[in-house]
Amino acid sequence: MATVSANTAETSQQVAALPEKTNLALLRIIRDNFNTQYASQAASLAEFRDAVAAHGGTEVDATLLADFRAHVPLSVYDSYKPFVDKFNAQPCKEVDVMNMFSPGFPDFFALSSATSQVGSDPKMLPRYNHNARLGIPSRPFFYTDNKDPIAALVCTGYRDVKVVERASGEVVQRIPVCIASGGLVRRSLGWHIDDESRMSVAMSGAAAPWAATVIGYVPSFLTIHGLFFLAHRNVCFVRTVFATQFVDLIRCIDEHWDMLVSCIRDGMLPDVQGIDHVREYLQAGRWYMSAHFHPNPERAAELLEIGPPFSFEGWFARVWPKADGLVTICSGPFATVLPKVRSILGPNVSIRGCGYDSSEGSVGILHHVNKLDEFVLPSDDIVEFLDVSLDATHENLCQAWEVEVGKHYEPILTTRDGLWRYRLGDVVHIIGVHMESKSPLFKIIGRRSLTIRVPFTQIIADQLLAAIQDLTSEGTIRVHKFTTVLDDRALLPAVGFFIELAGPLGPSAHAVPRKLFDALVANHSGLQPALELGRMRLPTVRIVKTGTFSEYRQWKGERMNVGFGQIKVPLVLLDPAVREWISEQVVQEL
Repeated sequence: MATVSANTAETSQQVAALPEKTNLALLRIIRDNFNTQYASQAASLAEFRDAVAAHGGTEVDATLLADFRAHVPLSVYDSYKPFVDKFNAQPCKEVDVMNMFSPGFPDFFALSSATSQVGSDPKMLPRYNHNARLGIPSRPFFYTDNKDPIAALVCTGYRDVKVVERASGEVVQRIPVCIASGGLVRRSLGWHIDDESRMSVAMSGAAAPWAATVIGYVPSFLTIHGLFFLAHRNVCFVRTVFATQFVDLIRCIDEHWDMLVSCIRDGMLPDVQGIDHVREYLQAGRWYMSAHFHPNPERAAELLEIGPPFSFEGWFARVWPKADGLVTICSGPFATVLPKVRSILGPNVSIRGCGYDSSEGSVGILHHVNKLDEFVLPSDDIVEFLDVSLDATHENLCQAWEVEVGKHYEPILTTRDGLWRYRLGDVVHIIGVHMESKSPLFKIIGRRSLTIRVPFTQIIADQLLAAIQDLTSEGTIRVHKFTTVLDDRALLPAVGFFIELAGPLGPSAHAVPRKLFDALVANHSGLQPALELGRMRLPTVRIVKTGTFSEYRQWKGERMNVGFGQIKVPLVLLDPAVREWISEQVVQEL
């Protein structure tokens, strides 16, 4: 097991090898992408190109690295968008988009969730299959060491397809636009656009067929996956992208329990909305390559005896006795649902975290499977660090071996996919050094841009999250999910909390606003004087109806035409339309 040390002298010795590994990886990225259309044409990289030319080109290691660090500025999506937009041309010609950000064509575009962009469309980030280019086989996404299936909740539907043609009109590439997790599944299976031919295929290692993964209507997406997962007694583990999605899945199973058990008994699909285009592929019979769904009265009887998910704690282990755990992202804002997740799993079922990934690329990997929120740096992409207390310029960046334990940084990403010093807007906390990889060990604490501004100060996302976690830990209120706004309904502003409960309100619910304020003050000393000087008021707390945040992901996904798996609930709501929508879900104000 890895250990952590914050001792300065020991840290210096441990990271001695880190610069060499980082520099080699950075050299590979620069040389691969230096002659791409973006790197050759982007105005932001002009000084870098001139410096490289003056120093003898890209083959001189020392000057190439120095030129990168001295002349490549920080970037945001606006720098890349004009080049991404070339893929939207009709017709889209090969010569116009070949080698755009990295050699060849992207094998998919990853859609961002756009949580911090008010009223904006999701970003489209190019993702290239570097392993295929280098002749390295991809590891299957649904990988398991045994023959029992994985219950993986993954959405592989795509929003659009970019068709690239030669001058003759011959199609040379079809590039799906989808959420990152769905694109990575397609990549691992070697399946891209030809969905019709594989709709009835039971994917190797997966409990649900491919057709279930392309259902776009979220309630039915959850219902159908719940049906197939329940029908398999020998599931080896359950995998969701986010912990909140796991809770949504279990809530859906609980709500439709009788119907799902009846369907398993009779071998019939439920009559739910939005599955007409895949119904025949999901249902057993006739010529289909794999009979997915068939009557199973024995399994139905077993499920009836067990009962629905919320009827007792530890339901998961009874329904899937061979499953050894849940694999999901449960760090940062997703940690709020962990008490509910643990109740469903029971005390003996493990929770295993995933990496710290974004639509743009990989930022961190788990240093230990059971350390759900502690990450080290990946080996393929480059992460530099910007001290959040300093101006956002490339002169203020520090390298991985230069970070200080205890400080907060924004990770800056340079990727094989052609992003150059890209600002993610996240904030991480350095907690030590990983002894084996010599990488900084860090936790995600929130978004840099998601803040609530009151007169003379601001409250950042990690302070809002910490306040809710403090409130939940002391048992005053059980929070399933939450988000916040600047509540300006009165003359004095307030932090406005929208909370979906994980249990009934207790007798001290009236004290929640004051307790939330005290918890905020514990992490932000400037709030108490602001209250006393009449610059703000106590937080407001509005309780929303059960299922609101699941409905939010469906509603937001339909508005943005983005898959369910990519929609996250931001800790601070900035979009006025979203604020209006969630206000309509309120059932009580404390």
